Amino acid sequence: MANKVSKQLVIAKASHVLSSPRKTNLVLKAIVGRPALLAIKQLTVNTKRAGKPIIQLIQQAVGNAVSQFQASPDVLIIDSAFATKGRTLKRAHIGGRGRTKPYERITSHLTLSVRIPSAKAPVPKLEAKKVEPKEAAKEVVKTSKKSK
Repeated sequence: MANKVSKQLVIAKASHVLSSPRKTNLVLKAIVGRPALLAIKQLTVNTKRAGKPIIQLIQQAVGNAVSQFQASPDVLIIDSAFATKGRTLKRAHIGGRGRTKPYERITSHLTLSVRIPSAKAPVPKLEAKKVEPKEAAKEVVKTSKKSK
């Protein structure tokens, strides 16, 4: 029987973000698999407009994980993130000769899940190889002769 690793996910959602899902998904795909705090640092220097709502969404997910599961913010990893199409706001610019020029403001719904890694069993430390000082000096002399 295979051991199943259960992972705890904390999901955060944001609705009607004023950015198109196509542009937002580019930013979201860049942070999947990264630690949450590192992703926030990465997004602060990003010039994309969708970065600010995504930072707020990550902070919301981290806050939920800390309050619900008492998880440390340092160990949280972004498991998945995606944007879907929200409502479309129909607007128009006034053009010349009494005409209107319509355009659409597309919104998106953001969904982000943060994974809390399970506690692993401690790894046994490897013992250092014991070498007597006389043998170590012989090895150093041998290697220095080879290098010449």
